[in-house]
Amino acid sequence: MIAPAAVLGLVLAMTATGGSVLLWLAPTWGKLRHGYEILTGSTIALLAWGAWGSMRNPVRSLEGTEQASSGELTLTLLLTLAIVTALAAVSLIVKLPPVVARILGIAATLAGVASFVPIATIRAAQGGAGGLAQGIAELLLGATLLGAIWVGMILGHWYLVERRLSNRYMIWMAWTNVAAIAAGLASVLLSARNPAPCDRLTGAEFEQCILMFAPILRIGSMTVILGLGVLALVALIAGFNVKLAREGGRSIQASTGMFYLAVILAPAVEFAAKVRFFS
Repeated sequence: MIAPAAVLGLVLAMTATGGSVLLWLAPTWGKLRHGYEILTGSTIALLAWGAWGSMRNPVRSLEGTEQASSGELTLTLLLTLAIVTALAAVSLIVKLPPVVARILGIAATLAGVASFVPIATIRAAQGGAGGLAQGIAELLLGATLLGAIWVGMILGHWYLVERRLSNRYMIWMAWTNVAAIAAGLASVLLSARNPAPCDRLTGAEFEQCILMFAPILRIGSMTVILGLGVLALVALIAGFNVKLAREGGRSIQASTGMFYLAVILAPAVEFAAKVRFFS
C-alpha cells in the first residue's frame, strides 16, 4: 500500500467523508435552497468515486495477504459513499421529500466514516505506529480539516445564488474552519510518529519505493515540516475568514476567495501527513 495512488485515495476519501458530515448534519440543512445540497453532494460523490478509483490498484497489491479482505471492504464502502450520495442528490432533483435525501446522505456519511476502519486496519497490520486507534484518529482529523474547507468554499459561492442569505452561516463555517485547523495540526503531529516513506523497506521493495516518492519526502521529518508550514498559511486564512464573514455583504466574496487558497493548501497539508500513513 506504500504508493502515491494510495495517498491520493486517502486525501479524496477524507475530503468526501468530512464534507458529507458538514453537508447533511450542519445547521445549514433546511435553511438554504436544496440546490446547495445538490451541488455539494455531487462534488462529494465525485470525490468518493475518485477515492475508490485511486485505491483500486493499491488494494490489488494486497491480494494473497491477510489484509486483502480489509482492502476489498474499503473499496466497497467508498463506492457506497459515492453511489448513495449521488442518489441523495438525485432525490432532491426529482423533488422527493427532502427527508429522503437527508436519510440517504447520512447513510452515505456512515459508509465513509466506516471505510476508515479497514484502512486503519491495513495500516496497523503493516506495523503503523499507534496501531488501529492512531490510524483511525489520523483519518478522522484529516477529514475534519479537508471537509470543512471544501464545504466552506462551496458555501461561500452559494451566497452568489442567495444574495439575501444571512451571514450567520458563513460565520459558523469560518469558526468551523478554525476548529479544523486544530484538527489538521493534530493530524500532522501524529504523522510524525510514522517513519518517512521507504524507511522500513529493503532490497527490491526499497528500490521500487524510492522511484515513487520525491527525495525531499524521504528526508527525515521533512514531510512534517512541510505540513506544519503550509498549515500555518491555512491558519492565517482561517483568521481572515472569521473577520470577513462577520462583516457580511461583499466581504463574503472576499472570504470565498480566501477559501480558494485554503482548498489548494489544505490537501497539501494532508498529502504531507498521509505520505507517511502506510510507512
